[in-house]
Amino acid sequence: MLRTLNTLLAIRTSSAANRFFYYVKRLPLVGGRVSDGVYSRLKLKKAASVVMLVLSLLWPFLTKIAYMGLLVYLPVALWGQTLPQEERLLLFYHIFAMLSFVVVSFSSATVLEPKREKYIAVKLMRMPAGRYMRTSLTYRYVLFFVSYVPALFLFASLLGATLWPCILLAVSVALWRVFVEFLHLKLFDKTGHVLIKNNAVVWLAIALGYAAAYLPILFRFAPPTGSLLVNVPATLAIAAAGLYATVRLARYRDYAGAVEAAAKRDDPLLNIGQMMADAQKNEVKTKESDFSPKALSSDKFNGKEGYAYLNALFFARHRSLVNKPLYVRLAIVGALAAIGVIFGIAYREHAAALDLGALVPYTAISMFALSVGERVCRAMFYNCDLSLLRYGFYRNAVTRHFRIRLARMLGLNLLTAAALGSALTLFALAAGVPMDRDLPLLWILILSFSVFYSVHHLFMYYIFQPYTTELNSKNPFYHVINSLVSSASGFSIIYRGPAQAFAIAILVLSLAYLTAALILVRKYGHRTFRVK
Repeated sequence: MLRTLNTLLAIRTSSAANRFFYYVKRLPLVGGRVSDGVYSRLKLKKAASVVMLVLSLLWPFLTKIAYMGLLVYLPVALWGQTLPQEERLLLFYHIFAMLSFVVVSFSSATVLEPKREKYIAVKLMRMPAGRYMRTSLTYRYVLFFVSYVPALFLFASLLGATLWPCILLAVSVALWRVFVEFLHLKLFDKTGHVLIKNNAVVWLAIALGYAAAYLPILFRFAPPTGSLLVNVPATLAIAAAGLYATVRLARYRDYAGAVEAAAKRDDPLLNIGQMMADAQKNEVKTKESDFSPKALSSDKFNGKEGYAYLNALFFARHRSLVNKPLYVRLAIVGALAAIGVIFGIAYREHAAALDLGALVPYTAISMFALSVGERVCRAMFYNCDLSLLRYGFYRNAVTRHFRIRLARMLGLNLLTAAALGSALTLFALAAGVPMDRDLPLLWILILSFSVFYSVHHLFMYYIFQPYTTELNSKNPFYHVINSLVSSASGFSIIYRGPAQAFAIAILVLSLAYLTAALILVRKYGHRTFRVK
C-alpha cells in the first residue's frame, strides 16, 4: 500500500506542478517570458512538486477551516447573537450535521467520482483498480479525520465546546462518510446507477439540506439534531457502521467496474481533455423529442423574420436544453416554499418575530445559483453560434441578436425570481410575519439580481466568448471576472448595512450594467464575438 500511495502522490504532485506552469504561461505580462522548455527542467519540476506536496497536505486543513468558518460558524455568530451560548452551540452542531452528514451523503462519493488521477492511474498506468481504490480511500479518510479535529475545535471552542465533543464529532463524520461510500458502491452494484451524477437528486438534496440547516437561525431556536451526535453511544453506533463498511470496502472485488463507470474509456492513449470536452458537449446536445412535428411547425413563428425568427426557432427546437435547468430550479424553489410553509405553520410562535430583513444578504448568492445564463450560453454556442460566427454578416449584426437573446434570458431568470419571491410571500403569510417593509425590499433585490445575472452571463459571452470549438473555456479574463462576481455574491452574506440602501444600490447597479452592456456590445461585439 505504501508503494501505491507514493505513486498516487507522485501523480498528484506532478500534475499539480504541470498545471501551475500551464497557468503561469497564460498570465498577462509574466506568461510571455516563460518558455515551453520549463516543462523539461527536471530540478525546477522537482522543486515545484515538493511545494505542491506540502500544499496538498495543508490543503485539507485549510479547506476544513474555511468550510467550518464560513458555512457553519459565521451564520451562527452573525444571526444567533441574541441566543444563549448553549443554544448557539446547538445551532453550530445542527448546521454541521445537516451539511456534513445529510447533504454530502448525496453529493460526494470518492469511489464513483470521475477524476483525472483515477484515469491516469488505472487506465494509463495499468494500476489494479482494487489497489488504487483501497489506497486512495484510506489516505483520503485518514487525512479527512486528522484535518477535521483542529477545524472543529477552533470554531466550536469559540462557542464553549471542549476538545472531547470535537473529537467524537470528527470520528463520527469520518466513519459516516466511509459508510456512505459503501452505500453508493452497493447502489451502483445492484442497479448500475451512479447517484452523484443525478443532478436533479443532488441539487434537490443540497437545497433541502441547506434550508434545513439555516432555517432554525431565522426562527431563533436550536434543534437538538446535531447534539445527538456528540455523545459516546451515537459515536459508537456510527463507528460500528463505518467499521463494517471499511471491512466490506477492503474485501470488495469489483472496483474495476466502479472505475470504468467513472472513467468510461478503455483507450490508454486517449486525450483526457477531449474526453472532458465530449462530456460537456453531451450536456448541450439536442434530443429527438425536441424535433416533434409541433416544434418543427413554422406557423407559430408567423410575423417573425431575420434574427428574431432565427432565435425563436433555436429556442423552440432546443427547448429541453433551456427548459430543463429552469424546471429544476423551479422545483427547488417549490420544495423550499413547501418547507418554509410547514416550518411557518409548525413554529408560528417563533416565526412571528422573524425579521425578513435577515434574508437580504442571501439574495445575491441565491440568484447567482438559480440563474440559467451560463448553461444557455453554452447551448447557444454549440448548437447555433459555432457555425454562424464564421460569417461576417452574423458578427456584424451582434447588437440585434444580443438584444433578442437578452430579452429571452431576462424572461427565464425573472420567472425563477418571481417563483422565489412568491415562495417568500407564502412563507411570510404562513408564519404571520409582517410584510410591510422587508418583503417588498426582498422582491426588489431578487428581481434586480435576476436582471444583473442575466446581463452578466450574456455580456461575458459576447465580449469574451470563452468557448473553443471543443467547448473548452480557456479565456482567463472570463474566469477571473466570473470568479470575482461569484465571490462578491458569496461575501455579500456578511453585509450588515441598511437593507434599503442595499436594495437601491443593486437596482441602480443592475440598470447601469444593462446600459453599459448594450453600449459595449454595440461598440466591440463584432470584434470579440468570434470562434477561437
